[in-house]
Amino acid sequence: MTKTGFRALLAALAIAPQLPAQTTTDSTIVSGRVAGFDGRVPVRADVELIPIRAAQRARRAQTARDGSFRIAVAAAGPFRIRAGGVGYIAFQRAIPVTAPTTLRVAITLAGLPLGLAKGPLVGVAAERDAEKPRPDMPPAVLLARQDSGRRVGVLRAKRDTVAYRVVDLTARRYLPPAGAVAYRWGDDGDYDGLAIGTAGQDVSLVYDSTLVAFGGESGLQVLDGHPVAPVVAQLDSIFAFEPRTRCVLAIQAPPIDPRDAILTDTTLTARLQLIRRFLRADGDCQTNPALGAAVMAQFTPRSPLWQLDDVMRRRVLLQAARHVAGQPKFNTPDAVAQVRARFDASIAAAADTTERFDLYVLAAETFMPADTILAQSYAARFVGESYSHPRAIPLLRLTGYNRVLQPGRVVPVFRVPSLDAAGAPVSDVSLRGKVYLLDVWATWCGDCIVELPALRALQKRYSARGLQLVQVSVDEEKGTADQFRRIHAPMNWTHGWAGVAPDGGGPLAGFEVEWLPTTILVGRDGRIIAVAPKLASPEFDALVQRALR
Repeated sequence: MTKTGFRALLAALAIAPQLPAQTTTDSTIVSGRVAGFDGRVPVRADVELIPIRAAQRARRAQTARDGSFRIAVAAAGPFRIRAGGVGYIAFQRAIPVTAPTTLRVAITLAGLPLGLAKGPLVGVAAERDAEKPRPDMPPAVLLARQDSGRRVGVLRAKRDTVAYRVVDLTARRYLPPAGAVAYRWGDDGDYDGLAIGTAGQDVSLVYDSTLVAFGGESGLQVLDGHPVAPVVAQLDSIFAFEPRTRCVLAIQAPPIDPRDAILTDTTLTARLQLIRRFLRADGDCQTNPALGAAVMAQFTPRSPLWQLDDVMRRRVLLQAARHVAGQPKFNTPDAVAQVRARFDASIAAAADTTERFDLYVLAAETFMPADTILAQSYAARFVGESYSHPRAIPLLRLTGYNRVLQPGRVVPVFRVPSLDAAGAPVSDVSLRGKVYLLDVWATWCGDCIVELPALRALQKRYSARGLQLVQVSVDEEKGTADQFRRIHAPMNWTHGWAGVAPDGGGPLAGFEVEWLPTTILVGRDGRIIAVAPKLASPEFDALVQRALR
């Protein structure tokens, strides 16, 4: 799921004093200060340092009264840093640290965004962490309009403190619960509103758009540490605008200087300066094949530039490739092919197994999630060399690659109860002789919900010709999946319920599914035809037609 940002309103921040460097060689220390867009320190703020690829768990720290914090973690990065403060919108960015170091950062949290008081609003209440509300859940309380910008609903409190969220039903997205007594930052990066009441009595839930007075994106300024890290701020500033907006602004932009494609030396500093020039030029929506080629040439097998975080690496490489191809569009087949060729050449030139495995992981990260199949091909090459490697399982989870669900193999044995009251169990035996698309999903999976229109289109086009759609929910409660499919009609195909995610055992444990949704096209002979296909693609359409002949 993505969130639409707003232009940043930043204020000067006082930075925490420089902390002494770490005493061990295997740790990274991140210190700094958190403040609001207006310079005020939140009443409470939390900072979390999340290793992107390492097996270590994330570390969280609460800021001091002046907003300062310090986190030490025994890993070299890269990391994502996430922060949120009471009364401010949450923040998340990546820090591409490539060596143990000490970083100082300044984090600016945006205020509540402007202009979100549109459409019917619904307050969804949650009184336990296990009941986190989602935008697609049935409403608990309708927030009725009272006066300009103010909506109020009433809920019978089960506890003395009620946590709730406000949802725009039309857009199905969270709105800041402005007007609450206080706010609580959730683990998912959104805010709960907090209302104080008495257990067993009514409590008012408020949304007041007149209090939604400020806008802005959260900001990150890296003040010290590895030289790759400051490129994050450069990328953020350039990609703050949508592509169309950048191209409109480019009408008044000066043309690219041919000298921008010249690299004076091969130091890391010079390479970063080249990328900054490239990003500035790309922000003007111009094309310069020489500049794009100069940028791509910096990604040599042992270049530290590979350690840019996954989002930045993808943008830099694909944008450089589209410059080389002289194409105005981003992520074209030609550009993807060039980026893939750059990875393959670096992998072939890798000095040892460790270096090669690192590049497999970096390639998979770069192509996820826009090109799952290509990302999985690098995961397959990795596990083909070593399935027991410690980084293999995290890579499988990242890409959804599955060594069991491979085209040509017989689909694993499974048997799950039907969601229909009188329906027979759904199993590989009951489906033998049919062409079917098996979709392992959950109501809490955003990508699964996005997939629904494509499933409906397949049902409409091919059900009369014999294609059977089968969805197996891994929601913990059977009623959750059943209620969802009735609300989000039409979902008039076969539904089963596994009751537990495959990695936790249950009837689908033999599938070794690490990614939701996992869709599997199975032929009449029970053999797998395709796994994780793009359902709306011509290639998948051709596979279905061939299977139905």
